[in-house]
Amino acid sequence: MVTKEELKRVMEEVDELNLPDGAHWALVHERLGLEYGEVFEIIAGDPVFFGAIEDGGR
Repeated sequence: MVTKEELKRVMEEVDELNLPDGAHWALVHERLGLEYGEVFEIIAGDPVFFGAIEDGGR
C-alpha cells in the first residue's frame, strides 16, 4: 500500500522533471507500481493534504 507521504514525495520528484501532464502522471503511477488512475483515488481521499483544495480553516 502506498502512503500519502510516499505519493507526495514521488509527485515532488516527478514535478522537478517538468514533464507534460500525461507523462507526469504516467511516471508517478509507474514509480509507485500503481495502475493508472489509482493515484487520483488516493489524492481524492485527502485533497487538502495534496494541496488540491484549500482546507477552509480546518
